[in-house]
Amino acid sequence: MQPDAGARLLRWSLTAAAELRRMEDLVRGFVEVCQGLGLPIRRFNLTIRTLHPLFIAENWIWRHDQPELQANRFTAAQKQTLDFRSSPIRPIIEGEARRVRYLILAEGPHAFPLFAQYAAGGMTEYLAAAISTEAELPISVSLMTDQPGGFTEAEVEALEDGFTALRAPVELYVHRSIARSVCATYIGHHTGPRVLRGDIHRGSVESLRAVVWFCDLRNFTPLTIRFGSQAIVDLLNQFFGAVGEAVDHFEGEILKFIGDAALAIFPLREGDAPDVVCGRALAAAERTLFNLAALNAAAPAGSAPLHAAIAVHVGEVSYGNIGAPTRLDFTVIGAAVNLAARLNGLAPQLHQPLLSSGEFAAMCGRPLQPLGAHPLKGIEGLVEVFGLPEDGAQRVILIEGGGAAPG
Repeated sequence: MQPDAGARLLRWSLTAAAELRRMEDLVRGFVEVCQGLGLPIRRFNLTIRTLHPLFIAENWIWRHDQPELQANRFTAAQKQTLDFRSSPIRPIIEGEARRVRYLILAEGPHAFPLFAQYAAGGMTEYLAAAISTEAELPISVSLMTDQPGGFTEAEVEALEDGFTALRAPVELYVHRSIARSVCATYIGHHTGPRVLRGDIHRGSVESLRAVVWFCDLRNFTPLTIRFGSQAIVDLLNQFFGAVGEAVDHFEGEILKFIGDAALAIFPLREGDAPDVVCGRALAAAERTLFNLAALNAAAPAGSAPLHAAIAVHVGEVSYGNIGAPTRLDFTVIGAAVNLAARLNGLAPQLHQPLLSSGEFAAMCGRPLQPLGAHPLKGIEGLVEVFGLPEDGAQRVILIEGGGAAPG
């Protein structure tokens, strides 16, 4: 090991590491610098806590005998598994210790079940440490060596300087990751990046042609009377889960949940084929109905069935920031939004799961079922209304009767 290894790792964190934006590059760069300084690392693991609706942590693992880094994400349920509870890094992740060191004996006995596997691979010592003490941003590392006798004290001291060097660039990555995750979760996958780029000024809107996609849960008021608050939350989560999966699958974006309803858009950008975009919006509606029918078919006896009313329309909308000076909403407004909302309210009266406007029906590239012209509250004149074709309605009925969802 070079005598100034720790100082050189610190300098690296202020120069080359500061330019790296991907965690994969940061992990690989750290390992390469350590190897260049003569530090005998054979396995390196960096774990961070995340703010994500599905995952609580992620890590990146480098192994000397594998060319590619291994990246993993972990759910809350995985944290409760025996593998984690008996892991040597658990005291670090849970804040019980700042550093742990274990020799890995070739013949045993082994302090942890994993050490038998590591010993078989020639590893001789395991070192783990916390590199951030912020409660909301726990960051930990673990590494191993196959050097006879394990790490020397000088090597451990240099590595601890290296952990200090890692803290700033890793925390920068974590803050960026949290910002992206929170924006995507609460604002949307397409709108979130706009906000992060600084599009947060009140009144900053653009005119956009888009499919306005409105969906709500049928018979919600009787359900709230029949079930308690937690059961209603569970029902809404199931409902919005079915809706969100379908809209995401067909590249739309949910802008907001309003009580028991979801408002989404499918933008028609320059160069987009209208029939393709409208076709995706229609497919998202059908997939939502299939998702709900499959949930109903699998639900235990006595469960409340989930049924949706969906409306689709295409037109010009104003898309951007609207609200109070310190509390903004990134949304769409305009006559097209109003028409879609009114059209959605007509669906139960016509006993249809989906209604479209004439403008949408003319663009979607599929024949829809004419349902006549109808008055809509606040809309001048009569509006031509269309529904799902007979084959689509029959497929929905098939699933509601217990058939399998189409692939």
